[in-house]
Amino acid sequence: MEESLTQPRAAYERMLAGSIEDLKLESADLGKKIESLHATKVWVFTEGALLLAKHIHKGPEMTQVVDAVNNAMSAIGVITGVHGGYLHALKKKTPYGEVPLLYRNAEAELNTAIACFDTLSFSLINNLPNLVDEPLP
Repeated sequence: MEESLTQPRAAYERMLAGSIEDLKLESADLGKKIESLHATKVWVFTEGALLLAKHIHKGPEMTQVVDAVNNAMSAIGVITGVHGGYLHALKKKTPYGEVPLLYRNAEAELNTAIACFDTLSFSLINNLPNLVDEPLP
């Protein structure tokens, strides 16, 4: 009876040895994946964050609102200068409506530009959840 079990036992031991070898290979592969994920995590929190900030800084959303605030501030500066000039002109009896470069909507445009800046939304950040399944560069 011992002889009849020798062949099946040997086959079973070969199967176990193959399974153990497969598990060792799978374990090594999983170890490499963990190392890769750790490296990716380090990159995201170091270089990735800097790259994100760079793209946000140069993105169209930031450029548009900064330009709007800048232009509105320039107009306010002009209005302040014109107002000073008007006060000077009053001394010479020049009517306010005839003061050159007078732009009466400058302050409203500045307030609108500041409101746009305060509610600024970045498409790059809004699209991050959609990039989860995309490969990393």
